[in-house]
Amino acid sequence: MMGNTVEVEVKGKKVQMREPKVRDFRVVGNHQSQGELEVHLIANLTGLTVKELDDLTMKEYTPLQKALEGFQS
Repeated sequence: MMGNTVEVEVKGKKVQMREPKVRDFRVVGNHQSQGELEVHLIANLTGLTVKELDDLTMKEYTPLQKALEGFQS
């Protein structure tokens, strides 16, 4: 992890994820389920679209989840 960002490989491309701030949770906090909140938060932090995330396999998505968890621990 470098500074407030981490680099994650997604479908062979390097994607930067920045550390979430409280405002990020406020922006995406109106979603009904934890899964929806997580997808929208990851989209917000990486610049990927929700559609791009929806099209990932779980194997491709898991590194993004782990990166997000790393910021929260």
